[in-house]
Amino acid sequence: MNPLTLHPNFLAVRNAAAESRRDQRSLAGITEEIVLLARLYTYGFRGEIIGAFHATALALEKQAFEPEAIEQLRALAALSIDPVPADYRVVLGNFHRYDQSLARVISALDRGAKSDAPRVIRANFLRAIERITASSGIAIARDDVIPEQASFIVPSLGITIVPLVYGDQHSWNMAFLSGEHLDVPRHLHREGIEIHLGMGELRGETCLAGSRAEVREGYAMPIPPGTPHGFINHAGHEHRLPFIFGSRRLGGWGIIPDVDPRPIDPAQLAVTDVLSKEMNGTVLIDREIAAAGKAGGNVRRTLIPPERTFSPHAGGLVLSIAHIAGEMTLQPESFQTVSVVRGRGTVAIGPAEAELSPHDHFGIPAGARAVVSASGQEPLVLLDAVLVERLQSSSPSTPE
Repeated sequence: MNPLTLHPNFLAVRNAAAESRRDQRSLAGITEEIVLLARLYTYGFRGEIIGAFHATALALEKQAFEPEAIEQLRALAALSIDPVPADYRVVLGNFHRYDQSLARVISALDRGAKSDAPRVIRANFLRAIERITASSGIAIARDDVIPEQASFIVPSLGITIVPLVYGDQHSWNMAFLSGEHLDVPRHLHREGIEIHLGMGELRGETCLAGSRAEVREGYAMPIPPGTPHGFINHAGHEHRLPFIFGSRRLGGWGIIPDVDPRPIDPAQLAVTDVLSKEMNGTVLIDREIAAAGKAGGNVRRTLIPPERTFSPHAGGLVLSIAHIAGEMTLQPESFQTVSVVRGRGTVAIGPAEAELSPHDHFGIPAGARAVVSASGQEPLVLLDAVLVERLQSSSPSTPE
């Protein structure tokens, strides 16, 4: 008996894959809806590469658990570098491999969970995976929760990263700053680009290249490749820092091997204003959210254009904000990550539906049609990000 709760949509994809394999790979039962659902579930599982897959493997290693479960978890993490096709192959390949590997991991956990510690590890793993399998296909992730056994500590920085949405070439994540690691140590990415999102009331300094700027309210700072950056937390308490990472060359989780620490005495950094040119087009995100909340009708506009982070090998991140008073359709050309910052509503992608509230995150596969609707009197305000491979015109802008 499968201990996971499985949504009827999940079972529909599983059954379609099984029937096709029994019938000499017949594609008769693999409809466009089944393909879309398989893509959604596959992207959901990809988000656990350094989440539940990695964290559970580490927990089992500390318990000297049987090797099979650890090997299967490593295999699941390795699947995350495979492209996600937009045709039948995602059903018979990506989704099927995740489904089968998960069954083997759970079987091994069942055999070995004979004492309290392994039982807790098993329960935490099932809880993380069930967020995906029990969903309609739209696996909602939240940035106000630090899940048990589903995060990653960056060895060279010591900060905890919680994965939220993992796309093809970019990801939306949350850095949790606590304990001895209240700051984001200064570092750079050679192959990757980022947008840091300081949200809510702050008391600190954000650092970019050779400058630092005081921040006391939410901001969004674009970071080109090869540019040292960090955050100095003067508040003295824990802080949650959402961030978007992207790279055409490394993919959404290239952040891990691409971290190059660049410590420096803050006194050596020039003091500037957060809206100065040295901060490379940083915007005050809370003010933008408040302004969007007062807009009339449906509006979506760019906050940070791709020029701010673009390089030929990494691409460029685009951050946009949307005000939805009724219903808005999003149909991105490339994978789109979405964050709900105000209001409540619903999202429908094909046969998959989910309710939305602040702190929720979800992804829209390339070419898929997502219908987002506001509920109640308050409009929905969304932030979203895509990674573009080339600029339409103009040249990249980098901080001095």
